[in-house]
Amino acid sequence: MVDIDLNEIPNKGLWLEAAKKVAEHPDDDKSWLSFINLTEYLPSIKQKNKIEVNFFSKRAEKQLVILAYENFLINFPFREIQWVQYAQWHFKFSNLNKSIATFERALKILPHSLIIWNSYLDLILETNFDKDDVLYHFERARMMISYHYRSSSFFDKYLKFLKDNSLDKEQHLLLRRIIELPLHEYLKYFQQFLLLIENANLDTIKFLISRKDLETDFNLTWIDLLDEKKFYKLRTDLRKKFTDVFITTQYNAYKFYEFEKRIKIQENQSGNLNRLQLLNWKSYIEYVENLNLKGVNKEKEISLIKNNTLHIDMLYSRCLTVTSSYQYFWIKYANYYLNYNDFEAAEKILLRGIYMNPVTNFKLRLRLIDIYILSRDLAKGKALILELLLLFPDNLQFFCKLVEIEHFLNPQGVEEMIVNKLKEVQGKRNLALEEEFDYLFLELLKYSSISITRISSIFERFKDKKSYFYVKAFTQFNKYYNVKHYNEATKIPEGWLCEYF
Repeated sequence: MVDIDLNEIPNKGLWLEAAKKVAEHPDDDKSWLSFINLTEYLPSIKQKNKIEVNFFSKRAEKQLVILAYENFLINFPFREIQWVQYAQWHFKFSNLNKSIATFERALKILPHSLIIWNSYLDLILETNFDKDDVLYHFERARMMISYHYRSSSFFDKYLKFLKDNSLDKEQHLLLRRIIELPLHEYLKYFQQFLLLIENANLDTIKFLISRKDLETDFNLTWIDLLDEKKFYKLRTDLRKKFTDVFITTQYNAYKFYEFEKRIKIQENQSGNLNRLQLLNWKSYIEYVENLNLKGVNKEKEISLIKNNTLHIDMLYSRCLTVTSSYQYFWIKYANYYLNYNDFEAAEKILLRGIYMNPVTNFKLRLRLIDIYILSRDLAKGKALILELLLLFPDNLQFFCKLVEIEHFLNPQGVEEMIVNKLKEVQGKRNLALEEEFDYLFLELLKYSSISITRISSIFERFKDKKSYFYVKAFTQFNKYYNVKHYNEATKIPEGWLCEYF
């Protein structure tokens, strides 16, 4: 909790007015950014030559800057630029530990952010002189952002660090990894890799090919390479081998560019996206999800990119940075993991989406409830739907979902629940609402725990109804169950219950 003496605030009237505006409109990011800008220059805001708050500013002035960013990022946690600026302010105020903690906090929310990782690594390179620890952070970043199409800025930084510290083995291995990544600036890395092959000696060649591959693919041993002709031929063969890799990866990079050229101006922008931009994200994601490039190595098929989870996570992360208010992409992302029966990952994705969206965007909650049903975590599902019904007691879709869960928990109670709801709505004397909830008569026909005799008595009880849903349900019931010689086996008899769990 930041304790600020209001009397110490310069230009207090201006600041309080701006603070009131963002408090009244917490979802207006433009007002927030104006408020942040005002706070950063608050002491000199009325002067012609404005001076930014700095290390030598008063304690209250520095606290206000921190407070502004903290509250902004609570409301807009996917704003990469502001996370970086927030961490940099801590550093400007000579608090390295808090700067690092802010970057780490940002990466928990946006683990695949190229912008945040690059800025964090710049800070580490400037302040950390432990070579092994810096290398550790570079590897952390590589695992998260190597599949970003425009990650050349990161790889350039990483390669420079390795070269400056004479880490030859690591440099060779990194370039070997990069040449299979479909990046925007792929060619320059492939050229660097060819130079490594060209300049390879008996020591460095071991960084480019393993003993097993040397024996399997080229029928050679390390001893054979003492023969200059064989060593020269190996380098020639390696160039040919990796040229095949280059052709495949270059093709993939080209295909990605068709999508990338339409989204490069979107990232880090707020506001709604137009239909073409949304369609481009959808098409891009589906292309990568379905991607299955195959190459042939002798008679063995190898998959270069197949069900690449890291790539998928990166793409969704970039997409959701600018589409977090669109339920469709959160649900699509969760469905990707559901296809692999990874309920835990799907749940985490939807929980993040729920945090990022207002409660009125209820499709995310309904999808999460479906996951709880599929994973048999019915108590969580029921708690979530009851929470929604407290906010929206007359929502038919929510009530039907509650009935679905109740059918698994207590099949005997489904009939009573539906009948009580029909009576409750009827008592509100709201004809439109009553006719909407008459859809529950169709729901009655879905549940085998309610016998034909009981359904018949319910229709008889509400026989004065004339709504579309009542008539449709009653007609269906008579057609399938109430005609002469109908098949009783199509509906479970009185006293029988169908329990799924």
